[in-house]
Amino acid sequence: MPELPEVETIKRSLQESLISKVVSSVDIREKKQFIGDPEKIIGKKVTGLQRKGKILTISLEDSLFLSIHLKLTGQLLYSENASNAIFKNEIPRTGSNKMPVNATRVILYFKDNSALFFNDLRKFGWMKLTKTMEETSAVDVLSKDFTLEYLKQSIGPSRKPIKPLLLEQNKITGIGNIYDNDALWEAKIHPTRKANTLTDDEIESLYNGIKKIINEGIECKGSSAKDEMYILPDSSKGSYQNHFKTYHQNGKPCIRDGTIMERLNQNGRGTFFCPTCQK
Repeated sequence: MPELPEVETIKRSLQESLISKVVSSVDIREKKQFIGDPEKIIGKKVTGLQRKGKILTISLEDSLFLSIHLKLTGQLLYSENASNAIFKNEIPRTGSNKMPVNATRVILYFKDNSALFFNDLRKFGWMKLTKTMEETSAVDVLSKDFTLEYLKQSIGPSRKPIKPLLLEQNKITGIGNIYDNDALWEAKIHPTRKANTLTDDEIESLYNGIKKIINEGIECKGSSAKDEMYILPDSSKGSYQNHFKTYHQNGKPCIRDGTIMERLNQNGRGTFFCPTCQK
């Protein structure tokens, strides 16, 4: 599933391509994945792109907002030439580098003959057209509101294990499984520790670890993991998978102390950790 660094990377990439483009038509190939009336955006200019958590929003004229959630297998691919959209790399699990493919669910065409292709193999993702931006009350980890004090207040009273607690999106949004594992390693905190047992110093280490790992993920343009479903709009791959600290590193030596890394399951998610340096 694309996490915050992946969605932020997509946003930054598309900002260079989509701003000031004018929508000429919308081709909806999977009706359940487009919510709203597509006719309302015909002739509208793209005015901006925003992200909160894992939701990407394209702002258009007349206060229209097209929000996108990629869920498990969503992809956004941009081509300057809609009639001959061929990408550098074969698109994962489609068997082709020419758009559209069988997994293409929605296509936004622009007046200059460019296009944005929304692919989704599993059909869990969505596009939603609204008059107000899709919002969440949770604080985004890259926002100014995500402070050390906010993290303390959010997790401090909880008796839940810290690793699955950070994956809950009701208070803090944007921390996914990959970066959750690595942030806990960075902070030297065991993933099964109950949140209310963390000291102030440990919470500060966790706060710094989250910020560091999320920003490292963005610098690497996200993680194209084993299934390689995540790609950038030009079909290139992210590289954070070459810098994993713990994620899928079980059986390998910890890069900090050499201990063999271990794995366990928490709430149905894989958890990876060093049994020596994470306490």
